[in-house]
Amino acid sequence: MKGYQSILIGWMATVSVSAYAVPIDLCVYDIMGANGDTMAVAKDYALVAKQWGVEIRPKVYLKLEAAQSDFEQKKCRGLVADNFATKKYNNFMGTVGAIGAIPNYSIAQKVLAALGSPKLAAKLKNKAYEVVGYMPFGLAYFISKDRSIDSLQKLNGKRLGILASDPSQRRMAQKVGMKPVVMTFDNAASKFRAGEFDIVPAPLVVYQPFEVEKVLGSAGGIANYPLAFMSMNFILAQDDYPENFAQKSRQWFSEKSTQYMKTVLRWDNTVPKRMLYEIPEIDRSGYDLLLSQMRKEFVDNKTYDPAMIVLIRHLRCAQDPAFIECKK
Repeated sequence: MKGYQSILIGWMATVSVSAYAVPIDLCVYDIMGANGDTMAVAKDYALVAKQWGVEIRPKVYLKLEAAQSDFEQKKCRGLVADNFATKKYNNFMGTVGAIGAIPNYSIAQKVLAALGSPKLAAKLKNKAYEVVGYMPFGLAYFISKDRSIDSLQKLNGKRLGILASDPSQRRMAQKVGMKPVVMTFDNAASKFRAGEFDIVPAPLVVYQPFEVEKVLGSAGGIANYPLAFMSMNFILAQDDYPENFAQKSRQWFSEKSTQYMKTVLRWDNTVPKRMLYEIPEIDRSGYDLLLSQMRKEFVDNKTYDPAMIVLIRHLRCAQDPAFIECKK
């Protein structure tokens, strides 16, 4: 009888594993290629996922559009891409990149850590997709060919590179009288070099691979005012994994958030201090007010998820009670 029970238990275990035996191909967008940091995290995740009974096969893409296209054509059942590209699959996670919401890495790390809570699980999935992980990609700044552009007034008439996938960028351009020029992650560097726009918002990870200093020359610089926080999000199509797999994954990524933030700081430290220029305090206050108004507008029209905005505001007010949205 005991032998029969052992055989039965073994058979049931085999059936359980075989239900998820089909590997999940993961389209990974990494501007640094197969040896990049995002791909390295995807490989580490694949090793951990295997311990949970799920085989994940990361495949690197140098072009975001190609990765997203293969994902939507179901050539891959998972996608790793930035929060602007993945916002369409989960608005709650996409709102992490709300314009001006996260001003520093301390708050960013706390947000990523909070996402591992089971209480937020329902916000991170829908009928088609689920966010199973996230890693920081850095704060985005204005990279300008003219470092004298240090006020809202001086932005008037300048050409701003914007992502079609992020309506807040176009709206900001309109608010300050800039001329929006549509770009993609894939062609932003070439368009900037070709002089198609004067300013482009981007995280500092692009500084070395896109040879930003050569493009800017002696007249250009990076405005030291964070515009948005960017994360790389791990999205899976629903029903391709065990029920508890996604929560385990998110907890794993949240526990790793401090470690991954160190990687972002390493990227940021590749930028020489001389390339940064300051925004006068009066203009920083003007930016704060403008971006706060825009966040409210985008919550009202459902571009941003209000629950994420509230979460970020709570953490920000705990750190900086004097911030404009925290004053009573």
